[in-house]
Formats: sequence, structure tokens, C-alpha cells
Amino acid sequence: MTRQEQTRRNDELFALFMRQVLDHPTLTKKIPKGAQVIFLPENDRDLSNANLRLAQTVRKQGGKVALIKITLVPQVVTVYTPRLEFAEAA
Repeated sequence: MTRQEQTRRNDELFALFMRQVLDHPTLTKKIPKGAQVIFLPENDRDLSNANLRLAQTVRKQGGKVALIKITLVPQVVTVYTPRLEFAEAA
């Protein structure tokens, strides 16, 4: 996996993470100050392994790491489809 691909995939996960944080701000209380947030997606083994290697590098350089496991859970959503009917013509 290229660094660019890893960044792109992590950006997508970051968007999901931020939506959760906006809904549940207390999630950030477990993240140490100054820590790099690194995602471990259960559904993407390649990205998870690449991110674990990144976490090891950060730790070797003396940095703090907060590992966030991400599990995608199916969600049922009601989708509305517009139904158009001709009411009147002038």
C-alpha cells in the first residue's frame, strides 16, 4: 500500500470518527494530550497493518499513540423516493 493510499483511506475513517465525536464528545477524553490518533479498521486488514507499523514508528520516536478500533456496523436507513404525479396543467 502506498503512503498516498494509506492517507486517503485514513481520511475517510477520520470523517467517520469526527461524526462520532460530534455526536459523543466524551469519546475524546480517553485520547492523551499530544497523541496521534491511529485507526485500526476491522474491515481493512491492509490499512490496519500499515497503521500498526505507523504506530510503532511514532512510539519509537517517543510519540504518544491512541489506537482507535473501527468496526463498521450495518445500519437500516429509511430512504425516501419522490413520487411525482401530475396535479394540473394550465
